[in-house]
Amino acid sequence: MKWTVQELVRLQNIDNQFKDTLDFSGHVKNTDIIKISPVEVEGDFEVYDNSVFEFYIGIKCTLTLACAITLKEVLYDIDIEVEETFSQEKSNNYTHIEGITVDLLPIIWSNIILEKPMRVLSKNAYENFNSEIIDLDEDKEINRAFANLKNYKK
Repeated sequence: MKWTVQELVRLQNIDNQFKDTLDFSGHVKNTDIIKISPVEVEGDFEVYDNSVFEFYIGIKCTLTLACAITLKEVLYDIDIEVEETFSQEKSNNYTHIEGITVDLLPIIWSNIILEKPMRVLSKNAYENFNSEIIDLDEDKEINRAFANLKNYKK
């Protein structure tokens, strides 16, 4: 999903829409994503003053993540709309175009990572989950390294 600036200017009145299926399976190595389905990307763009390029991108995919309790695989669907503006001039409001090409792949991947939840739970995660409830207000003898600090007063 790369275009040169000249291609975008030329295509703005001819065909400003795009649609593609991308494979990001090689990007999941250093993440907690187990698998990622092929990513469906579609959208369009607008060109302003032949130097500002605004993209409207729809991103759909399914992530396979590990359940936080059982470590079973959980499917998580992503369906987001992203607006990204590129410019040849440096500005805090736009993504600066390095060289002469606009590349959407880093934008798409970063939005997938941003949309990914920090943890997921499988449907039956709490069925076999035993948690011991500890009441901290009770005066039970707690044998911990710092237990004597509760008696410390200034």
